[in-house]
Amino acid sequence: MKKLFLLVVLCLFAFSLYADKKSITLSPPKPRPGKSIVQTPTASIDGQVLTIEFSEATASQITVISQGTQVVVYNGSFTNNQIVVNLPALPDGEYQLEIEQGDNFYIGEFEIAE
Repeated sequence: MKKLFLLVVLCLFAFSLYADKKSITLSPPKPRPGKSIVQTPTASIDGQVLTIEFSEATASQITVISQGTQVVVYNGSFTNNQIVVNLPALPDGEYQLEIEQGDNFYIGEFEIAE
C-alpha cells in the first residue's frame, strides 16, 4: 500500500512539472497629456492560475472575459503588487484579460487548452 501511495504522489509531482506557465502580452497604455506612465505589469497563466505583477502596489481592477461568449468569467479589485487568482474551472477557449490601474488600462489575451 505504501508503494502505491508513493507512486501516486510521484506521478502527481511529475505532472506538476509539465504545467505550462504562459506569459500574457499586455498592451501598453496610451500616454495622456500631463500624466506619467507607470511600468506595464506582467501577467501569466499557469493552468487555471492567473498571476499579475505590478512594479508597485496600487489599486487595480482585474476582469477576465470569454472571447467566445463575451461573458465576464472573473472580476475583482486588488491593492497588491502581486495578484494570484485561481480562476474557476474554465472551459478550453480564448480569454481577454483587462487590467485597470488608475488612469491606465491594459489588455491581453490568453488561451486555455487542456
